[in-house]
Amino acid sequence: MQDENKLASHVEDIKRALNTDLSEEQIKDEIEIYTEKYGVPLGNAKRSIIKKYGGDPQSVSKGVEKKIEDITSDEKGLAVKGRIVSINSKEIEKDGETSQMRYGILGDDTGTIQMNLWKMTPELEQGDTVKMENTYTNEWQGEAQLQVGDRSTIEKIEDDEVPSHFNQLNVDDIRKDMNGVVLSGRVMSVEEKTFTTDDGEEKSLFSGILADKTGKIQFTAWHDFGLNEGDVIEVQGGYSNEFRGMPQFAFSDNANVNKLPEDELPSKEELEKISTRVKSIGELAERGSGIDVAVEAVMIDIKDGSGLIFRCPECKRVIQKGACRVHGKVEGQADLRVKGVLDDESGALTVIMNRELTEDVLGYDLEKAMEIAKDEMNQAVIKDDIEDVLMAQSVTAKGNVSTDDYGVMLIANDIEMNQVDVEKEAEMILDEIQEVR
Repeated sequence: MQDENKLASHVEDIKRALNTDLSEEQIKDEIEIYTEKYGVPLGNAKRSIIKKYGGDPQSVSKGVEKKIEDITSDEKGLAVKGRIVSINSKEIEKDGETSQMRYGILGDDTGTIQMNLWKMTPELEQGDTVKMENTYTNEWQGEAQLQVGDRSTIEKIEDDEVPSHFNQLNVDDIRKDMNGVVLSGRVMSVEEKTFTTDDGEEKSLFSGILADKTGKIQFTAWHDFGLNEGDVIEVQGGYSNEFRGMPQFAFSDNANVNKLPEDELPSKEELEKISTRVKSIGELAERGSGIDVAVEAVMIDIKDGSGLIFRCPECKRVIQKGACRVHGKVEGQADLRVKGVLDDESGALTVIMNRELTEDVLGYDLEKAMEIAKDEMNQAVIKDDIEDVLMAQSVTAKGNVSTDDYGVMLIANDIEMNQVDVEKEAEMILDEIQEVR
């Protein structure tokens, strides 16, 4: 059965197109027959129902304007007004040709929606207010995503037609270089730090972790708002920046910070569990970062530089042939690590495991690794041992994710080996072979 909230706007579209006494329950029943019984896509089902009862099926494609909170997946002919919260571009390859597309977030006073813009004009910037017509939606990661295609029109409109503050952004919506956003969350941790300005003045800032049902984000408050661990707050007028490839949320004394009722969000303990749920690598690549996330994937490569390594005692960089690229010849300090590649079919990322995790994987400690390497007169044997344990194995890796010029990276704080049901896997493979035949 379709979700009642998601169906509401489609039912309204059909009623508007028919202008008859057909009840909402009758329309819902018709939708269920088409979509559940016969597997007809919702958009096609709407047009078929309208035609069945004597309406014009094209009427639902003539640009029904909706607020963002009312937009659902599988809509066509959609018109929407909004403000560009963020916009970026990337290269894509299609039919052997490389082209540019833009993607970002559109917001109005009811919420935000992710969007893909397949047409490159007009030039749009963060903060622009626009009206988009003849757009369509699909579903991505369980949410509606707005698609602006070649047949869509984009028009810049007056700034006051869309509020400058949006109803609410979720933590997972935050990208770098956003301004004027509203974010609610529970303070998972907070600490005061002091620093000295260039003119010698000592100041304080407050930093920590803010969480909601979609994830966690680091925050910095440049004013003492009296924040305490466990507080549920709403920040109006915050902005975002980036540190080491991860978006961070910040707000100064110009922002409005309000304490919300305790029951506005799940408890701190519940949010810890929610925020560390398993996410696909594709989802993390699209977002670009994540705090305390979990990835379930297969280890497909153990990179060079894994196993027994030696670091510069000054800068902790890995040294090569007894030399640091910054400090020259040094007496290296022994360490263990894993640099691997995880793949879950939605994408791949590099995972970094520290000494403690590497010792857990190997089943022996750094001192033992030194002995083994000395006996074999080859430190590469430690990497061989890591490969024996991890290669082609399904693991769940937990930690922080960031993105840089080299791609998506997860700094792990926990690794679990997943138990694979070999019999079940074999049955699935045999079923796939039979289908091919």
